[in-house]
Amino acid sequence: MLQLNKAETKFWYLTLGEKTTILNPYYLFSLKHRLTAVTYNFILTDSSSYTDRYNKFEITEGTTITLDAGEYEYKIYAQTSDTNTDPSLANELVERGIVKVDFDPTAATQYTVELNEKIYEIEAPEAIAYLLLESGDFLLQEDNTSKILL
Repeated sequence: MLQLNKAETKFWYLTLGEKTTILNPYYLFSLKHRLTAVTYNFILTDSSSYTDRYNKFEITEGTTITLDAGEYEYKIYAQTSDTNTDPSLANELVERGIVKVDFDPTAATQYTVELNEKIYEIEAPEAIAYLLLESGDFLLQEDNTSKILL
């Protein structure tokens, strides 16, 4: 599973070369949100010095691509074009998996709220009891005196 936080730069290390059959490929990433089904297609540049062993991609959420938080199904295609963003026109599918995009907790706005609460004390007799009657009225007993409240 690949991970990414909102507004964060991340390096993804993958092994795509072992499944790629074309020479000098460009990699097309296709991410489909698992809840909304919104799809994002973009090309990332492989910055690995040893592409026969691993592939290194730098992605900055908010700059490279802006994504909603959540889980995405990703597919990576190898292709000869450096501009094509249509997966149906790519040469070959080389990897699939899940990308999880989280909110960056430090990016959340913090608010300070002042609470102005007032507490009022009232004098009440110590021996108050009430009972809800079947009619919906209350029977109130205060200092051995019974009253029905309607």
